[in-house]
Amino acid sequence: MSKQRSRIPLSREEEAVLDALHFVLSFEELQKETCLEKAQLQACLRQMIESRDVQALAWSEEKKEYLPVEQILASLESYHFLATKEGLFRHHSA
Repeated sequence: MSKQRSRIPLSREEEAVLDALHFVLSFEELQKETCLEKAQLQACLRQMIESRDVQALAWSEEKKEYLPVEQILASLESYHFLATKEGLFRHHSA
């Protein structure tokens, strides 16, 4: 995460996302929790994944757990999400 990004205050949408992502949530669950429109949530998540405040996860049937996704290959609606340590630190130190 860039130092400059850590100084930018979180938007209302980012605050709502980080409030909800203390636990792994699907896109649909996150949308219900945040009350954000689909396109608004997608844009917010993409920016937060890029800034490393949120991590996208995919279910691994082999390992029977959610694993971090290195590259988004499908619609965001097919992933689950979790706030990163850095994202939670930004959120709680704001």
